[in-house]
Amino acid sequence: MNWNTFYNLSNQIKHWIEKILGTLSALLMILVTLFALAEIFRRYVLGVVFEWGQDAVIYATMCSVAFFICVTQIKRGHLVMSAFLQLLSAYHFFRIIGLAKIFVSTVVCVFCGSLTFTSISTIQYSIKINELTESLFFLMWPFHTCLAIGLGLMSLVAFLQIIEDLHSYIKGDHFREKVELSTDV
Repeated sequence: MNWNTFYNLSNQIKHWIEKILGTLSALLMILVTLFALAEIFRRYVLGVVFEWGQDAVIYATMCSVAFFICVTQIKRGHLVMSAFLQLLSAYHFFRIIGLAKIFVSTVVCVFCGSLTFTSISTIQYSIKINELTESLFFLMWPFHTCLAIGLGLMSLVAFLQIIEDLHSYIKGDHFREKVELSTDV
């Protein structure tokens, strides 16, 4: 397989994940924020609320975050330890930085992949017992499914990054590249 083909495929996958999940996450967060503001108005001005309103805000916010964590993995924008990277870079420990990127991507891939795998039985069980939220208005399995999608795609992105990081390391790019301070090391 040609490396250019792999990188094109990897970039396309990341592009569509970022475009779809990033947009969906942003829209969901905007809608839930507007709904929460409307609920505040209803509670304190009108004296009434939807009894399911709090559950809607909590679970919609969590779904939005679950979708967006995959986008942060694409950008390597979470768990940033820039002071540590700057220190290693200042002392020219480029090889350690390259190995750390591979290690972190591997840990993220395995951890999120295992959570996704175990979430399948959780979703099935939630459907089986007809599990509901605290207000007894919403089913829980769609929320569990959103978490599984977010974590599963995060695992996929981390897997692609492992391959990219290994290829970059084997080529010796870690000696020539400037240290990215927005990496997930």
